[in-house]
Amino acid sequence: MITIDDKKYDETKLSDDGKVALQNIQVLTQEQSKLKVKFTHNEILTKHYLDILKSNLPEELKEETKWVK
Repeated sequence: MITIDDKKYDETKLSDDGKVALQNIQVLTQEQSKLKVKFTHNEILTKHYLDILKSNLPEELKEETKWVK
Protein backbone atom coordinates (compact mmCIF):
# COMPACT_ATOMS: atom_id res chain seq x y z
CA MET A 1 0.00 0.00 0.00
CA ILE A 2 1.11 3.52 -0.76
CA THR A 3 -0.43 6.73 0.54
CA ILE A 4 -0.94 9.73 -1.72
CA ASP A 5 -2.90 12.77 -0.57
CA ASP A 6 -4.09 10.88 2.53
CA LYS A 7 -5.56 8.08 0.40
CA LYS A 8 -4.22 4.51 0.36
CA TYR A 9 -3.64 2.69 -2.90
CA ASP A 10 -2.55 -0.83 -3.82
CA GLU A 11 0.67 -0.31 -5.77
CA THR A 12 0.30 -3.73 -7.43
CA LYS A 13 -2.65 -2.31 -9.35
CA LEU A 14 -0.64 0.53 -10.88
CA SER A 15 -0.01 0.65 -14.61
CA ASP A 16 3.55 0.09 -15.81
CA ASP A 17 4.03 3.86 -16.09
CA GLY A 18 2.65 4.29 -12.58
CA LYS A 19 5.07 1.67 -11.23
CA VAL A 20 8.00 3.40 -12.90
CA ALA A 21 6.90 6.76 -11.49
CA LEU A 22 6.59 5.26 -7.99
CA GLN A 23 10.03 3.69 -8.30
CA ASN A 24 11.53 7.02 -9.41
CA ILE A 25 9.87 8.82 -6.49
CA GLN A 26 11.31 6.25 -4.07
CA VAL A 27 14.81 6.67 -5.52
CA LEU A 28 14.54 10.47 -5.36
CA THR A 29 13.31 10.35 -1.77
CA GLN A 30 16.28 8.17 -0.79
CA GLU A 31 18.68 10.57 -2.53
CA GLN A 32 17.11 13.54 -0.71
CA SER A 33 17.59 11.78 2.62
CA LYS A 34 21.24 11.09 1.82
CA LEU A 35 21.76 14.71 0.74
CA LYS A 36 20.20 15.99 3.97
CA VAL A 37 22.59 13.85 6.01
CA LYS A 38 25.54 14.99 3.89
CA PHE A 39 24.48 18.64 4.23
CA THR A 40 24.29 18.28 8.01
CA HIS A 41 27.74 16.66 8.10
CA ASN A 42 29.13 19.46 5.91
CA GLU A 43 27.71 22.09 8.25
CA ILE A 44 29.30 20.36 11.25
CA LEU A 45 32.66 20.02 9.51
CA THR A 46 32.57 23.62 8.28
CA LYS A 47 32.01 24.84 11.84
CA HIS A 48 34.79 22.57 13.09
CA TYR A 49 37.30 23.85 10.53
CA LEU A 50 36.22 27.44 11.07
CA ASP A 51 36.95 27.01 14.79
CA ILE A 52 40.40 25.65 13.93
CA LEU A 53 41.01 28.52 11.52
CA LYS A 54 39.96 31.10 14.11
CA SER A 55 42.26 29.60 16.71
CA ASN A 56 45.17 29.82 14.27
CA LEU A 57 44.69 33.40 13.07
CA PRO A 58 47.60 35.73 13.80
CA GLU A 59 47.23 38.11 16.71
CA GLU A 60 45.89 41.47 15.70
CA LEU A 61 48.17 44.42 16.15
CA LYS A 62 47.66 45.78 19.63
CA GLU A 63 48.73 49.28 18.76
CA GLU A 64 46.99 51.22 16.08
CA THR A 65 49.14 52.48 13.29
CA LYS A 66 49.34 56.25 13.28
CA TRP A 67 49.50 57.94 9.93
CA VAL A 68 51.93 60.80 9.58
CA LYS A 69 50.70 63.67 7.44
